[in-house]
Amino acid sequence: MSDNYVVIRLGSLGDVLLTTGVLGYWYETRGWRFHVVTRSGFSGIFKHHPAVREVLPVSPHQLTARGWWDFCRSLEKTHSSMELIDLHVNLRTAFLRHIWTAKVRSYPKLGLGRRIYAKTGLSAFKKRLIEKNVPQRYAAALSQGVPDQSVLTPRLYLKPGEVLDAEKRLAALGLGGKIICLHPYATHQAKAWPSEKWMQLIDLLEAKGLDWIVIGQNRPPFLSSNPRDLTNQTSIRETGAIIRKCRTVITGDSGPMHLASAAGTPVIGLFGPTSREWGFYPSGPRDILIESNLSCRPCSLHGKAPGKCAAKCMHVLEPELVINALNKIKSSTLS
Repeated sequence: MSDNYVVIRLGSLGDVLLTTGVLGYWYETRGWRFHVVTRSGFSGIFKHHPAVREVLPVSPHQLTARGWWDFCRSLEKTHSSMELIDLHVNLRTAFLRHIWTAKVRSYPKLGLGRRIYAKTGLSAFKKRLIEKNVPQRYAAALSQGVPDQSVLTPRLYLKPGEVLDAEKRLAALGLGGKIICLHPYATHQAKAWPSEKWMQLIDLLEAKGLDWIVIGQNRPPFLSSNPRDLTNQTSIRETGAIIRKCRTVITGDSGPMHLASAAGTPVIGLFGPTSREWGFYPSGPRDILIESNLSCRPCSLHGKAPGKCAAKCMHVLEPELVINALNKIKSSTLS
């Protein structure tokens, strides 16, 4: 077996972040190194990662039909002496697997099982889906047996200078101590916690004397006139460094949820149309998921709920639940 592999994961920010702990695990237990194929915008995730020899970025142009053909042909010529690990597994990567010269491995995506469970809620599918989270499924591509979730948590390798810059940035805003980081955005509207709930939460935080900031990418920013809203102002690594200086990140089912895990900061996750059965939940020892028990959940694989859905599953989650979760995290930190 080779000690060098080409691994591919495109998708969203969270999808890619969830590979970082798996690559670290393989490196630490087997000494394997990786040439990572991912979207160019996510290259920074792997900077300073000890398991990564190089990042092979895919530009938006290269994701077009002709661009992808050319990219795959070029990659096959330069890297196909190594085994390929497909952690994406879709029609796009099927072409790369088809032309690859060396051995190809992939992970159990459980796509059919997820779709059946979303439609039927059958307990047999629920049991299988809940057995392994997504990093454990990734690890199954190369590992015999299933590593514990705790050794596969996402990782972001920040340099001391990056963390110091984040500390200075927060100090310039008059923020000190442990700050509550808010991410009020979602790729799909049904996964978004209502704006009025976020505002109520901010009022509760301020009543408890807690500082807060807003991070993320969105047009427009949540609080465009407030200097504590850093929306669209930070890169992935800068955001990760800021998160590291925070006590907790409060977010929906999102990429920054996994960025918080990678930065080592506890997460309070607000889940609605999606659910932990999909395997994308934060798995840190102090992470807390807040979700309703509505019978219609989960209704979507990615959070794009049916057209008539009013996202009641998000509306019923009250800010007081978040405060209670925050108190639990604080207590666990002190104990």
